[in-house]
Amino acid sequence: MFYGRGYGETDKPPNKLDYRIELLVQDIAELIPALGHSSCVLCAHDWGGGVAWFVAMKYPELVDRLIIMNCPHFKVFQQNLQRNCGQLCKSWYMFLFQVPKVPEFLLSMSDYSAIRNTFTGAQQGVRNRASFPPEVVEAYKYTFSQPGALTAPINYYRCLHEARDDMKPYLNRKINMPTMIIWGDCDKFLSCEMADQHDMVCSDLTVK
Repeated sequence: MFYGRGYGETDKPPNKLDYRIELLVQDIAELIPALGHSSCVLCAHDWGGGVAWFVAMKYPELVDRLIIMNCPHFKVFQQNLQRNCGQLCKSWYMFLFQVPKVPEFLLSMSDYSAIRNTFTGAQQGVRNRASFPPEVVEAYKYTFSQPGALTAPINYYRCLHEARDDMKPYLNRKINMPTMIIWGDCDKFLSCEMADQHDMVCSDLTVK
């Protein structure tokens, strides 16, 4: 398992454009052979899933099988933003994240209560809250309190405009390797119906 750039204890480049998806994809493309492999089973979640979709499109020879957890293919997501008012409303935070500094301030308020609520909140916390005891939540809060640790992941969203340009040459490529999508049905930010719309981009698809 590894973290994408800017997460956990990885380096946190200071410039927004250091987080454009083309560079995130290149990180994975270079990591696989650096670990001594010619290809891999690529499993990813959330923003990591967005990067993994692009790796599979741009470097299909590196991916034997693809497993995505709760992240739509960019083409599916784009169509839902345009046609699905419910998904557009669920994506409100992506627009907020385009604003400089304000998201970082809001997420750090009240001793990083937004981070705590992600795991144990009544509305968006996990079902089995025992999986995230206080000491684990405190570890996450500590991680995101480090210099640049909030700005780095938010910069993924701030580079969405560039991501559209980076992906454009590859967006219509069919993903032919066996692909499994695992989708949580209580996700507060992604509509469940998107999970079943990936036949348009995958030729060998399983949805769970």
